[in-house]
Amino acid sequence: MLAPRHLVVTISLLAVLASVALCQSPKQLSQMDTPIFSANAITIYHYKDKIKTATSPDGKMKVSIGLLDDNAEDFVAKLTVDSEQGQLFSTISFGLDTEILWSPDSLAFAVTGSCCGANGQYATDVFYILEKKLVKVQLTTLVERAFGHPVRCDWSEPPNVAAVKWLVPSEKLLMAAEIIHHTVCDSFGTFKAYVVDLKKPSVVKVLNQLEAKRLYHNDLGEELLQSDDVCILHPEACRVGSYHK
Repeated sequence: MLAPRHLVVTISLLAVLASVALCQSPKQLSQMDTPIFSANAITIYHYKDKIKTATSPDGKMKVSIGLLDDNAEDFVAKLTVDSEQGQLFSTISFGLDTEILWSPDSLAFAVTGSCCGANGQYATDVFYILEKKLVKVQLTTLVERAFGHPVRCDWSEPPNVAAVKWLVPSEKLLMAAEIIHHTVCDSFGTFKAYVVDLKKPSVVKVLNQLEAKRLYHNDLGEELLQSDDVCILHPEACRVGSYHK
């Protein structure tokens, strides 16, 4: 017996909707809540009337953010830590797409964000929570210098710099430097990882992309996981042709 025509149409429509839903990635469904560089991080933002914060592992503090000028072309932002000692404040110049990576001991956190747009440039600072103040450790320049300019570009530009994982609570941090995602550089979107000792601070170990994925796959955000390994194994396959005529 044939099903009524309206029932067939309804079933077909439901099948299409289900297919569309399955094709959507979690990032498409909740992009603002998905960290970019670190699977362990928490995104924070102040978007219209919605405020999202990042609570420390011990549950005693939370970090929030707000742009100093919503109409400005830059992303200078005020960082606020609500603690048992009251509110602590600092500023960052990269308040777009920010993500917080708390140290497991709740004594420090890394903040990664963009100064200029969704593609970058991303930068990273670490903040220590001391009595009645925040102490900032700027790590972007340190990692930029370690990364250098490993490939040919149409013009020299720094990489995206991001925090990935605390290796030793509040002491050693795994960071990444990524060639920004566009065609101005060969092998764009690829990265290296760095173990940074915050006591100095200094880079104490360098990992190439393949090593970083093998050792820290579950800690990497989607931006780093999707980097093309062919560019590491066969760099010539990822060259921008016009640079190498």
